[in-house]
Amino acid sequence: MRRTGPLLALLAGLAVLIIIGTTVLVRTVSSDSADTKDSPPPPLTATTATTAPPAPPPVPQTAGGTFASRVPGSRAVVALTVKDGDAIAYVCDGRSLEAWLRGKVYPEGLIRLQGKKGILTGSVQGNTVIGAASLSRQRVMGFRAPIVKAPSGLYRAAARTTAGAQIVGGWIVLPSGAQVGLVNYGARAEPAPVLDPATGAVTIDDERIPVAPADPGKP
Repeated sequence: MRRTGPLLALLAGLAVLIIIGTTVLVRTVSSDSADTKDSPPPPLTATTATTAPPAPPPVPQTAGGTFASRVPGSRAVVALTVKDGDAIAYVCDGRSLEAWLRGKVYPEGLIRLQGKKGILTGSVQGNTVIGAASLSRQRVMGFRAPIVKAPSGLYRAAARTTAGAQIVGGWIVLPSGAQVGLVNYGARAEPAPVLDPATGAVTIDDERIPVAPADPGKP
């Protein structure tokens, strides 16, 4: 049976915020209308004529960083790296489930990422990303991922062996030191070898493969 609790909680929270915001807006507009309906407009004075309207609040800027956490009720782990308005995410359970997703960070920190295997949506709220991933043949997975510091983070390898085989690998390193990842050799996927982030490489089929922090701006 699919567990949609995290997603329903997220949607319910968003719905409450929308309802509260709409209610406050309606009450504000109604109050302003009632106050001005039977009252003549104030006389135009030098002060009111020359006073500039208040400047709108600045749009908050989303800081870059990497966010990671386990998905409640699942073996999967999710990690996202945000940089210069772009974002890359990796969802993986270390066995058979994995998906790379890319996209943009929009105003107010909203995120929408897409890949061959699904989509991920959410928002950056301070030092946390709250969102949900919908992947092919998988239930919708809600998550709350706090920001992490190196060596924790999201790492990626994309290289060709001397024999010409394409290798693409992903690693999520959690603050506890636990790692989850897969390495793809064409159509074959295997659990990723343990990564030492300090070395920036792993050995696969007796070849040294470079590994680097995932960059939204790179393939």
